[in-house]
Amino acid sequence: MKFFKTAFVLSAFALFITACSEAAKNTNNTANNMVVVTNSNINAITKPTAVFDELASAREIYTTSCSNCHKDDGTGGKVEIEGKIINAENLTTDKMKKMADAKYINYIEKGIPDEGMPAFKGKLTDQQIKDVVNYIRKELQK
Repeated sequence: MKFFKTAFVLSAFALFITACSEAAKNTNNTANNMVVVTNSNINAITKPTAVFDELASAREIYTTSCSNCHKDDGTGGKVEIEGKIINAENLTTDKMKKMADAKYINYIEKGIPDEGMPAFKGKLTDQQIKDVVNYIRKELQK
């Protein structure tokens, strides 16, 4: 019995020594391959290299449906559409920046017939309309 206890203790000790020497090798390899993280390279580590353009779809909708009247930069002004002169709202003014999103959504859905703005309900989904409002807020009204 004493022989088995001694053999067991020696085997455990041998495994411990082997494991410690492997850990030391791995620690040395890790230390040699270590990357120092600083503020200047932290963004490269934490941010993906390919940036997803969350506004791409909304930009496309704005360009095809809104920019004819409101211009690419949102400044609007007088424009002739189908023989009718329209004075499109400048979306970049303080007044328009303060307007609630719900009001924008209502105007886009129902239009403003007296001012020549067409209704887009049924032409754009509810999500597309919300995305366009988000685009106006983030890109045109900055």
